[in-house]
Amino acid sequence: MPIYLTEGNLGKILKEIVPDLDFVHDKGVPEAENKRRRPDYRCASEKLIIEFDGYAHYCQAQRIIADSEKDEDYRALGYRIFRIPYFVQMSEQLINQIFGRSIKFEQVYSHGFIDPKAILPANFCELGILQFIQDLDNFSYHKAEIIESLNNKIQEKGNINHVLPPSLHYLVQASNRSKHSDAARRCD
Repeated sequence: MPIYLTEGNLGKILKEIVPDLDFVHDKGVPEAENKRRRPDYRCASEKLIIEFDGYAHYCQAQRIIADSEKDEDYRALGYRIFRIPYFVQMSEQLINQIFGRSIKFEQVYSHGFIDPKAILPANFCELGILQFIQDLDNFSYHKAEIIESLNNKIQEKGNINHVLPPSLHYLVQASNRSKHSDAARRCD
């Protein structure tokens, strides 16, 4: 059954792809410095925390700072933290990156800003823009698809500034130059 990745659906997907691991959802880490913080999904046996980062993790500076503090706290306890941004869907590459396992997974949904209501990078705060750039590197195997979704949003909205802040225009301009040179090579 195809499932669109959200924080709630992440638990269902984890049960499907790694049924041998026990994940605790939205519960504090007993030995953590700040007991009120609760990771989205935690597997104690693997010392693994998986967080689903919705748009607020890109639009609210205080949220981004709190995430960083939370990650430092959990790392000090020996946890490996893996954050999945809302513009990435579960895939075999992602599963391999998180678990170091090659697990078959039928990916149905595209990566990127495909939801009609998706908050676009034009709305990100400065720290969110930096996080987005880092995420494009962290998920480089899906970068082209994410950028293609931005190009599609620009076409849909008719204005690049409604999709990307000026500091990120280079992302789509570089991909468009690459497309044009590929097309020119095919014509030769």
